[in-house]
Amino acid sequence: MTTPEPGPARGLKKIVPPTATPGAVWTTSLFALALIAVGAIAIRDICVDQKWITGSQWIAAASRWIAKLSWQGWFWAVAIALIVVGLLFVWTAIRPRSKTHIALDGAGTVDGYSPSTWTRKVDVARRASAVARQAKGVTKADSTVKRRKVISRITSSDESPASADAVRDAITAAIAPVLPKHTVKVKTTVVKIPKSQTPPPPSGRPSLPEPIVGDADDDSEQTAPSAATSAATTTTTKEVRS
Repeated sequence: MTTPEPGPARGLKKIVPPTATPGAVWTTSLFALALIAVGAIAIRDICVDQKWITGSQWIAAASRWIAKLSWQGWFWAVAIALIVVGLLFVWTAIRPRSKTHIALDGAGTVDGYSPSTWTRKVDVARRASAVARQAKGVTKADSTVKRRKVISRITSSDESPASADAVRDAITAAIAPVLPKHTVKVKTTVVKIPKSQTPPPPSGRPSLPEPIVGDADDDSEQTAPSAATSAATTTTTKEVRS
């Protein structure tokens, strides 16, 4: 007895990648605003017709002006322009919506459909920049995810320049689960850092003389002879005066 392979659950729609807002939304919004303006003008003309307000009817005046027009040469340009605008409107209505997210390989399945996890290109670019900043010598990194490649711009100093090959290998390994077919291109910018000028050592100052500090006994010995000398001087002065 064979076991049937698991498949998608019945009644569930196939998982499709997230897409952007349809371009026809903006066109229809403009048409809606134009119709609202025409409706407001029609209400005004009804009020004028019922004598609720004074004035002339705008729609009737525009109709009479158009009825009086005759064929002019510049009508060809207007007709061609209107055809082009109409074709643009048709293309806007039938154009497929652009994908806004990228599928993660190996993220698992949901009811038999895979993948089930999605990420944005800007998130992949941020991841690539974060990996580049971790490389040796990289001081700044900025990445951009395009249709077929990832461009990373790194900045390093001339004292310790970063290896572009090492950064490329690291980014390739980091984005492999998301963008395995994308090529990684690394642009390196080397910034010259001015060498710091060390100020010369300060010139030697002349050493100050050390203070003379004596002991207490020496001070007493020096004070005693000074007192004796003063006494002798006083005696001599008295003898001269006598």
